[in-house]
Amino acid sequence: MRRCGRVFAFVLVVVVLLVGRPALLAAHAQPADQTEAAREGYVPVKDLPAAEQLPAAPLVIGAYAFIWIGVMAYLWTIWRRLAAVDRELALLRQTIERR
Repeated sequence: MRRCGRVFAFVLVVVVLLVGRPALLAAHAQPADQTEAAREGYVPVKDLPAAEQLPAAPLVIGAYAFIWIGVMAYLWTIWRRLAAVDRELALLRQTIERR
């Protein structure tokens, strides 16, 4: 059971790094040409140069992937625990029938 947890943690880290990397790179990219208005204060997103805009798609995909992986892992653990309970109940039934 511990090995499965380690494998799951490894897979989770790999997925988060692969999905989150483009967003992190875009967030830390230095803009090549800042406009005067951008240096002074508020500028609507639609008026920003492409180098300064943070793409939302990788962040949203990463969030959904993280949540779905967590849900699947939780359901898998429930499935495993229910299988163990079923085995114990079958063993209990056999023990009761023998007596």
